[in-house]
Amino acid sequence: MNIVVDTNIIFSAILNANGLIGDIIFNSPKDFIFYSPELMKTEIDRYLPKLIKISKLEENQLLDSKFRILSSIDLVSEEIIKESVWETAFQLTAEIDEDDTPFVALAIEINAILWTGDKKLIKGLKKKGFNSIFSTDDLKALRGY
Repeated sequence: MNIVVDTNIIFSAILNANGLIGDIIFNSPKDFIFYSPELMKTEIDRYLPKLIKISKLEENQLLDSKFRILSSIDLVSEEIIKESVWETAFQLTAEIDEDDTPFVALAIEINAILWTGDKKLIKGLKKKGFNSIFSTDDLKALRGY
């Protein structure tokens, strides 16, 4: 199953690579293939000082965690996404959180499930008829934890 991983999931995995989210990412190669838009690298770098502060990890530990997580996720250029898909994704996210548009667009483009911890996004997208979205609990249940 193809899974697009959004920012909050990746940040959670970086902050605690040994937690449930890290476990799902590292120990599901037969079950899931993980993707994220390339812009994720920029997002992580932009928030790295905040992540270091929140985590109370040393910078090198956080960078190791970042490397491990990103090594398990295929980063996809946003350029592969068709204009019509961008428009659809924008319409879906417009009243919820436009920052999630690239993740929704990539999920639509590659026929994947979007994995997010954002309850407002899950509820809002499902209300608009977009059901290709999972929470961590959904993936946990699929893995049989």
